Amino acid sequence: MPLKKGSSKKTKSQNIKKLMEEGYEKNQAVAIALSEAGETPAKRMARGGMVKGFSPIARPQRFLGVF
Repeated sequence: MPLKKGSSKKTKSQNIKKLMEEGYEKNQAVAIALSEAGETPAKRMARGGMVKGFSPIARPQRFLGVF
């Protein structure tokens, strides 16, 4: 069945559920649904979401005192 059009949370959630019922794994269903919604990793990062693919060495730095 075709997926619903739109980029709201509700639409994305329904598309993910439909894809998982069709037999896709969770990660693949999420990727397909976000792709259909036109969401790129850059857009997800801009609104504060998690973006995988960065180097594991690049971690947030903590301030440990006065220089």
